[in-house]
Amino acid sequence: MENHEAERKVILISFDGMKNDYTNQYVQENKLPHIQQLLENGVMSKNPITITPSLTAPSHAAIATGATPKETGIVSNHFHEPSTALEKEKSGFRAEIEVPPLWVEAKKQGKTTATVAFPGANPKEGKQGDYSIYFGETWSPSRLESLTFNTTTDWQQSPTSFSALKEAEFSINMKKEKNRRIYVLAIDTTNDQKQNYDTFVFSEDKKVDSDDYIVKGNEWGSLTLDLKDQQSAGFWFKMKGASQELNHPVKLYRTAVTSSLISGPKGFAEEIDKRFGFYPVQDDDKALEKGWITRKEYEDISTRSVMWVTNVSLYIKQHYNPDLLMFYAPHIDHEQHKYLLIDPRQPDYSEEKSKKYMRYIEWSYLLADQVVGKVLNVLKEDDDLFVVSDHGMEPAHSTLSPNKVLQDAGLLTVDEKNNINYAKTKAYAIPSGSAAHVYINLENREKGGIVPSEEYDNVRNEIIKAFKEVEVTYNKGAIIQHDLEKIKSNFSMATVQHYMKDIWNQLLEPRVHPYESVLKNDNITLLEHQNAGDVVLIGAPGYVMGSDVEKNITPPIQLGTHGGDASRSMLRPVFMATGKDFYRGKKINATSNLDIAPTIYHVLDLDIPPFVEGEIIKEIFKNKATLNKGND
Repeated sequence: MENHEAERKVILISFDGMKNDYTNQYVQENKLPHIQQLLENGVMSKNPITITPSLTAPSHAAIATGATPKETGIVSNHFHEPSTALEKEKSGFRAEIEVPPLWVEAKKQGKTTATVAFPGANPKEGKQGDYSIYFGETWSPSRLESLTFNTTTDWQQSPTSFSALKEAEFSINMKKEKNRRIYVLAIDTTNDQKQNYDTFVFSEDKKVDSDDYIVKGNEWGSLTLDLKDQQSAGFWFKMKGASQELNHPVKLYRTAVTSSLISGPKGFAEEIDKRFGFYPVQDDDKALEKGWITRKEYEDISTRSVMWVTNVSLYIKQHYNPDLLMFYAPHIDHEQHKYLLIDPRQPDYSEEKSKKYMRYIEWSYLLADQVVGKVLNVLKEDDDLFVVSDHGMEPAHSTLSPNKVLQDAGLLTVDEKNNINYAKTKAYAIPSGSAAHVYINLENREKGGIVPSEEYDNVRNEIIKAFKEVEVTYNKGAIIQHDLEKIKSNFSMATVQHYMKDIWNQLLEPRVHPYESVLKNDNITLLEHQNAGDVVLIGAPGYVMGSDVEKNITPPIQLGTHGGDASRSMLRPVFMATGKDFYRGKKINATSNLDIAPTIYHVLDLDIPPFVEGEIIKEIFKNKATLNKGND
């Protein structure tokens, strides 16, 4: 097809877990100036919706293809691999999407495409775009080292020091690589007649050169490690409260050792590695929980990772000018999973703690706003920018254990140590977020299957009956107490009416069915695929699913969850776009994540593949005549 206008270029950013309601709230509070600028010059969907189950891997596959899991094969974040033993799981993040995603299909139609960290665009799995970068291995976990410094004369080319040189060392145990020994040289750069070690050199060979990192005091530093097969990895580090004399052991925090996977033309990987270094670790919850790092240092780690992806993406944009660039940031999702404490039924809930945790979540949205600002600064006249997310997030107050339900129904067997005995188990559930897939251990389908085909329907009906019969009660008293305190603190007729209605509903509400939907695979249009379970479970609001086989209900394994029915308001994603052909300052009513891919195909003037189930979002275009070109 011919298009004599300037060719459009598309950038798509996906912020994992970015909630539609919180984004609107922060924009109204003037906390997201760059996103506000985007909306003033573009469009936003008031009621965007994702797919069910609202999980990261399936939802990103839907964004990337315009197709549901029955086409993509990505039915969950984790699912059972067909024709293997029952316990064999596959990651939806490392599985190949079964229909071509945007970056592959657009490339096939003559466009140049690039992805950075985008789910489903792993260079190790199947065909990718022209330029592809993904998070690689974690070669060694983070650690808090204890360094003992002693006088040394062994170093070559050491800088001038006004006190005797001192050194310490520590080892890094590497996965699938030789272990590394790192030497730390302490230098006194102040000529004040006192021992004042304020500068440190990190080296693998005690020879100070460009391969080493020199850091002042307690600043952040990084060290790159060369691996086999010409790969490189690395870690960031920070001295923790070193005394000037170094007479006592000094704590050193170092992040995990991480690397990237890079695919592209000859020399591309080396260029990215030289300019930006290794792919830094995304976060470090363990270090924060153990007190190795402060909250501010944790935010430094997360910001560094998000900005690495952003800067690499924009470098590719500016130096390689791809027609389609897609990149991804996981930090909002991560913070909300850990800190979405907004429901009085959640453990340790208090107004004070909720406000504290909400500041952490707000920080993640502010960081996303910085990313949008950097992208807006480099947009050209013929560039279109889409900012989307895969799902929203709900608070979780309880964990469901579907495998315990199966055990109680006589369908799952455990040994004396409470480990699942798969050889004697008829059905097994693999949970992800607020959803789970239940797989029947069918003969001639699963390796070692024990359920004859003639018993399949009966076993599936037993599964469905078992989950539909589950009822629970929850802590209604916490909600009622919370509502009464709200009335007391802000007494008015409107407040009384609002909270008394909620109190009344709590008093009248019967026992809850926590498995909100119990569905046969062949009745689920979106999930009718061999990777899906024979029965699919969707949790009610407030419930996350876990792997326990001891109790049916336990405290939440995470405070924020998703995976439930996509029509629930808190699970709504975001959809925003700006470009010269789009309306300015317009809010459109509703979009689906399935509509993103066909809209981008249209913008790039490409044929829309037949497997695409979504539709072009026509409401964003100012000139309806543009909709007549290419595909409708």
